[in-house]
Amino acid sequence: MLKVYQANLKRIVLFFFSAWSLDFLGSCRWRFLNILKLSFYPIYVFLGVTGEAFHVLVQMEDYSDLVEFAFSIAMGLAMFQCVMIYLVIIIYNRKRITEIFEYFEGLVASSDPIMSKIRQKHFTTNTRIAYICARLFLTSTIVCWFLIFAFATIRSGFTSPMFFLLPGIPRDSIFFYPVNLVNQTFLFFSAYELIMVSDIIIMITIVCCKAELDAIAELIATLNHEDLAANEGRVIVRKVYEIHMNLAVQADKLTIAFWHIYLQKLLVIMLYLCSMFLIFQEKDGFSYEAICSIFVILSQTFILCYFGQIIMNSSEVMSDSFYMTKWYELDIRAQKNLLILMMRFQHPVKVETFGFGTISLYTFVQICKISFSYAAILYALFN
Repeated sequence: MLKVYQANLKRIVLFFFSAWSLDFLGSCRWRFLNILKLSFYPIYVFLGVTGEAFHVLVQMEDYSDLVEFAFSIAMGLAMFQCVMIYLVIIIYNRKRITEIFEYFEGLVASSDPIMSKIRQKHFTTNTRIAYICARLFLTSTIVCWFLIFAFATIRSGFTSPMFFLLPGIPRDSIFFYPVNLVNQTFLFFSAYELIMVSDIIIMITIVCCKAELDAIAELIATLNHEDLAANEGRVIVRKVYEIHMNLAVQADKLTIAFWHIYLQKLLVIMLYLCSMFLIFQEKDGFSYEAICSIFVILSQTFILCYFGQIIMNSSEVMSDSFYMTKWYELDIRAQKNLLILMMRFQHPVKVETFGFGTISLYTFVQICKISFSYAAILYALFN
């Protein structure tokens, strides 16, 4: 089953890095064409950002319509987030993230006599959880996006699901409806799928690190047996040290890869929630489309924060597992090495970002509280 889960998760990763960067078109011997291929989607999405900004500042006539105003702001933020995800993950950190996945694939395929069975067990459990969470998350969010898209399409009179209109095309033109509708349909779903799948990529990466941490914790737990601690203690402690050193390198890559993306995702999520909570300030603001939007945003926030919490928990469990061993059965040299390891383990593997600190469930609660407070302030300003 591990190979099945691993293949399914790898398929998601490969799809993410190839679909939006247009890798399926192949490479060309002319460098400028390859650069043009890579820059096509971010430029296209950035036009969506400018379209939403133009709609809010110029095309929108009635700012008392909080539903249109809130959804226009939210969609503009989503387009901006897509540009940042593309630049930070697909362009800047693609090699780093790919190396992390290749490292963990190599661990699972290795025939280490000490760690092979332990890794197989923990990677099977964790990749199964990751695959189930990915399917549930993507399925539920795409259903919500279809509902939101249908609402926006009907509200705009089947012209502009993202509310803005392309300038230069008059309403009586034969191209007005198909150009606006087809363009915004593709822009809407490609952008939101990019956002959702990027969350899954972050989740899969963190789960792989968690599986290795769990495997290390179980290896340490073998020192609970007195005979094993007395006879094989030095070998096990040295093995733990080597594995943890290699994992620390990958954890550093993970932190570098996701530091910026976590910052911009959480900031944009706060603005999303502010704009959506603003709708509920109206008397008739209780709308199903707003509920769907908030559900998707909260799901995205929970996924990002929950897996930040579990990798921190697994790291702490690994650290605490040394205290439960028969360490006094080890020889003196092994005991000294164990003390060094315990000092290293005082710095747990965790996901951090500027302004939010360590990502955990506490971060999720704080984002919800702050967003609702800012929404109330915005409503007071509007009135």
